[in-house]
Amino acid sequence: MIKNIKIQALCVDASCTGNPGKMEYRAVDLHSWKEVFHSPIYSMGTNNLGEFLAIYDAIRHIEKKNKTKLPSKYECIFSDSETAIARVKSKKIKTTLVYTNETKELLMKVQEAVTRLKTHSFDIPIRKRETEIRWEIPADFDRK
Repeated sequence: MIKNIKIQALCVDASCTGNPGKMEYRAVDLHSWKEVFHSPIYSMGTNNLGEFLAIYDAIRHIEKKNKTKLPSKYECIFSDSETAIARVKSKKIKTTLVYTNETKELLMKVQEAVTRLKTHSFDIPIRKRETEIRWEIPADFDRK
């Protein structure tokens, strides 16, 4: 655990074994390094889709906290994926993953995320985690 962290943030990351392959993602509290949420393991996905959904689910997690009148302690979301950050901000996604029974659940979730991003605004900053300077993101699955 890193001490003297001033910012309260969610760190997100995805892991994909193969590309495409088994994919999952999660969010970790930057201050405590405790896991805040963890996706199901999708039997067929891509790392880029996982990184995108990790940011989206982090936004939703913070929104839900705010709706319950509990103040969210998170000031921003960190991701180490420039591509995922850009896709969330542009509210568009590109994928070559083919729609099959195996990918249906994941691709439906991606479409739901894109639709919600286009129809709702959010004000939580999404920042790039500079892993070259600050080491791996705390949400990293350490499977390299």
